[in-house]
Amino acid sequence: MSQSLTIEQNLSQQLNQFQLQSLNILALNNHELHEFLQKEFTENPMLDYQPASNAPSFSHNQFKEPSEDHRSEIKSPNTKSKKEFFMEQLNSAQYTKQQWKIIEYMIDCLDDDGLLNISLEEISNISGFPFTDCEKCHKDLLLLEPAGVFSRDLKECLKIQLERKNLFDVFIEQIIDNHLEDIAFGHVSTISKRLHISTAEVQNYIQLIQSLNPHPYCGPSEEKAEYITPDIIIYEQDEMWKIKLNDEWVGNYSLNDYYLRMMNQTNDPELKEYFLQKYQRCSWIISSIEQRKETMLKLSEAIFEWQKEFFIHKQRLKPMTMQDIANDAKLHVSTVSRASKGKYIQYPFGTISFKELFSNSYSFGKQDATAMDIKKEIYSIIKQENPDKPHSDSKIVQILKKHNIQISRRAVAKYRNELGIKCTYDRKRRCL
Repeated sequence: MSQSLTIEQNLSQQLNQFQLQSLNILALNNHELHEFLQKEFTENPMLDYQPASNAPSFSHNQFKEPSEDHRSEIKSPNTKSKKEFFMEQLNSAQYTKQQWKIIEYMIDCLDDDGLLNISLEEISNISGFPFTDCEKCHKDLLLLEPAGVFSRDLKECLKIQLERKNLFDVFIEQIIDNHLEDIAFGHVSTISKRLHISTAEVQNYIQLIQSLNPHPYCGPSEEKAEYITPDIIIYEQDEMWKIKLNDEWVGNYSLNDYYLRMMNQTNDPELKEYFLQKYQRCSWIISSIEQRKETMLKLSEAIFEWQKEFFIHKQRLKPMTMQDIANDAKLHVSTVSRASKGKYIQYPFGTISFKELFSNSYSFGKQDATAMDIKKEIYSIIKQENPDKPHSDSKIVQILKKHNIQISRRAVAKYRNELGIKCTYDRKRRCL
């Protein structure tokens, strides 16, 4: 067997720091970009700023000329009640009527953070329910999402979250049980001495604990109007459809002539180096903004061509993936994903997020189905159900499978909620 040494030449493309930062700028929506540029303006003397004469003004989802309308009203979705949120995670068939009442009672006892600040003994004594049933129901409620709900105190809440992540060990248990106050006061050395572990290990445990959520449940808030600033505006002018980036209100950023002259005239090498660094960063920012504008317009034009009937005639959305648009716009799919993040399009019939325009198509008989199609199917299934025995979300998943639609129970719950349809428990209760 002969052995030989060969040299292979491989080419690899790596993103440099400026390229990565350009991608980060692409991911910013208009408000985030404005905040980023304002921060740079205060820190970089090379960056000059001329504020726009027309600041963003509020509108109520009614289309106007693009120069007059910068913001749209988006109403927050209807939030679920606390009882609905938790009960839809349970199967009522697994409980007796009495146990189901205990579960309802425990949900009513939850505080705003999702903690059960009352002992099982008290619940049993006050309600008259058997302690053993209270204990069984509570164990099941501790398994619900989000992790930590129905814990009886903060310590139990944190431990459950760690157990779900498989990060629970004897040291972090002792820290939670005995040293939360030391964490609050920064007594790292005290914890280190008591547990006989290094301060570095203690810091790692503290960082892990601080990443947990002490308020696992955020209760429903009252519905209110929220105002967003569309990033793209689609409008008709002179019988032509046009697409523009809604960024005039951000203002104009350019190189500062005064500091440019200072950089070129100074003989101080340290000062010259300082200005040169600021100049390079400023040039990169301006270049990245132009590149962002070009990418956003290219992306929006491809989306408009794909969804013309939706934007112009308010027809249903066509199934469209990010890969479809990436191919049409000649962009990488990761660039499409970044450019779409957290951004909105305003068009004659309202305002919609980029995210809502994309859908991974589901198999629906012989044709593709969008989220809108699936919602219609869910609505039809629920409309035809027996009101005395309404379908659970899991049952709806099974029915959809028979129609060649493969989605999860969580997706069913999400679509049902967006349709304004109550959970199984509330649908049944309403019909009694």
